[in-house]
Amino acid sequence: MIGNDIVDRAQAKRESNWQRKGFLDKLFTPSEQQLIQRARDPECLVWTLWSMKESAYKATTRKTEKRVFNPTKISCTLEMWSDEAVDGFVVYEEEYRTRSLITPDYIASVAFSVHTLPIPNQVIIPFERIDYHHQSTQLRTSVLEHYATVSPVSEKKLQVCSDKNGSPILVIKDPLQETVCIPISISHHGHYGAFSIAHSVFMLPD
Repeated sequence: MIGNDIVDRAQAKRESNWQRKGFLDKLFTPSEQQLIQRARDPECLVWTLWSMKESAYKATTRKTEKRVFNPTKISCTLEMWSDEAVDGFVVYEEEYRTRSLITPDYIASVAFSVHTLPIPNQVIIPFERIDYHHQSTQLRTSVLEHYATVSPVSEKKLQVCSDKNGSPILVIKDPLQETVCIPISISHHGHYGAFSIAHSVFMLPD
């Protein structure tokens, strides 16, 4: 399973006052709150942990089909933390590894099963417009272009669709071969979008 999330740091600052009373209690476990309080840059860690939780939630909902989001039931631990990247683990139904990229403009995380190799790549797309339809279309186009670049499959054989549960998939259709689909995760926030493509493939159900 795979999930990814991105936080536009400027947008998050405008939308949410993480220092207001009760904010941290609603989103983070006591141990996560201790990490935030001790952090050199607590605001950065708030949105890093948030993106880790969102990524694991998306990976889990793809598997369980449950869409009840309770952040305090999603537990994060940090394995490695620098100013540019964070490696960690998230427990939600099962354990996931996470990798987060930290920049002054955004924080982006991808969650994947602990035994997944190689680690899924996450592609970041900057947007000129804050418009849901425009961003969604641009992200799906970028998925097709990216996969056609890194694989022997031509773009005309690719299509971004949704599975029966509404999760995004990359469908490969070839008249001479069996149709397959690849799990993908798509996210956008503010002026940034991101996607990640799983390495495993499975048959497209009838």
